[in-house]
Amino acid sequence: MSAQGIGRISRPPHPVLFKLLYEPSFADDRQLVLPHLLRIDAAHLVMLARQRILPTETAARLLAVNASLRTRVEAGEAVFEPPPTHRGLYLMYEQEYIHQLGGEVGGAAHVARSRNDINATVTRMRLRRELLELLGDCEALAARLRTVAREHTRTLMSAFTHLQPAQPGTLGHYLTAVLSELTRGMQWLAGSYATVNRCPMGAAAGGGTSFPIDPGGVARLLGFSEPIANSIDAVASRDYVIQVLSALAMLGSTLTRLATDLQSWASNAFGFLDWPDELVSTSSIMPQKRNAFVLENIRGQAVYPAGALVNALMGMKNTAYANSVEVSGEAAAHVWPAAKALRKALRLMELLLQHVEARPEGMRDFLVDADTTMTAVADHLVSRHGLAFRTAHDVVGRYVAQRPAGTPHSPAELKARLEELLAQATSRPVPLDEAELAQSLDPEACMRAAAYGGGPAPEAVLAQLETLSTQSVAGQLQAWRQELDGAETLLLQQTRALIPEPQAPSGR
Repeated sequence: MSAQGIGRISRPPHPVLFKLLYEPSFADDRQLVLPHLLRIDAAHLVMLARQRILPTETAARLLAVNASLRTRVEAGEAVFEPPPTHRGLYLMYEQEYIHQLGGEVGGAAHVARSRNDINATVTRMRLRRELLELLGDCEALAARLRTVAREHTRTLMSAFTHLQPAQPGTLGHYLTAVLSELTRGMQWLAGSYATVNRCPMGAAAGGGTSFPIDPGGVARLLGFSEPIANSIDAVASRDYVIQVLSALAMLGSTLTRLATDLQSWASNAFGFLDWPDELVSTSSIMPQKRNAFVLENIRGQAVYPAGALVNALMGMKNTAYANSVEVSGEAAAHVWPAAKALRKALRLMELLLQHVEARPEGMRDFLVDADTTMTAVADHLVSRHGLAFRTAHDVVGRYVAQRPAGTPHSPAELKARLEELLAQATSRPVPLDEAELAQSLDPEACMRAAAYGGGPAPEAVLAQLETLSTQSVAGQLQAWRQELDGAETLLLQQTRALIPEPQAPSGR
């Protein structure tokens, strides 16, 4: 069997096919697929020897070549320099065994398997590692949000609804809200790990095999929780890619919303936030500019998963439920650039939050000027004087509407005007206390009073942060990494047990 021919195929691929399909993917496959392929091969050979499907001596010789290739790959060597034309990494990889060991031994490793279950397993192994990296970046951002939120539980800032000033809040309260959504996104993403972490090996091309293999043993050696029960499901399904991309798309959406708010608040119109010179840029024409441009990069990168999700779904739509390049190759391929882009966005956001500079004076001045304490005044009329909330709301609204915009509130003036408006609305006198009204006008007092319903009172926010800290996935991450490392150690041990030690030369 030559590198050009296999089975019924006796000629190399058409030059256009080679240029468009085989050649472009080879470098990536050699870097990203080959390390996983070598592990799969080792686990499969160990299993074939233990099940007596291959003679131990044959498996040992194949494993010795496998171990040598793994050593070279781990050392950074670019193994398998491609010939002028080829049909992809796997067949070139198999030819290396045949080249070194001959056709009878070198061609024996492929018994009871197919490129279909191999490729499905490679995708899951790659995605499993990608998930751990993504979750690690999510955890780093979550930890940063917790730290910054704790630092600013008393940093007064206007809350907003419909982009309009609403009620007194804090920067810490806002960041805790974002952390809540990020934490749910992390848990959603972490939940996909169990779906991904199941092994397709043994399914072969989708029809299983008549050889008495041990799929569970191969799964354990590769760090999977279990083999997939149905052979068609094993090679046809890429639903786990959709599950992962869905979580990534939601996380990306969270980042874009946070980035939009931060950029708005860092603008000259608000002046709530800033960053040091090394994290902003200026204009090529306007020397006064300080542009928080990284937030635009974050938004641009964070939307990749949403596009990838749609592309993957459309790529799988109406395909036959069997192994298919359209599904396993084209549709599933969108997950890799999406994961890379989201990781970049997560890391950039963590960097910006690490160095964010709050401007408390500007935040306080803004909320005072924007009448954000008027809800507290209405609440005071309800709780202290027994008015219906809608009556209090209407009276305070009329008071605000009749005042010149931007003028400071005086408790004495507020008392006089509200008493007049209340008499008109209720047809009875409602005497008000000036000191109590002054308390209602105090934004810090308003913020501290909002201790119910998840409000911005510092004690409430600190309790929210404490609860969120218990929902970290850091412990799961550590356990999963240990499982994969343990499986790698076990695979090396069982591989070495089958490879005979080299004999020392005998002395004379």
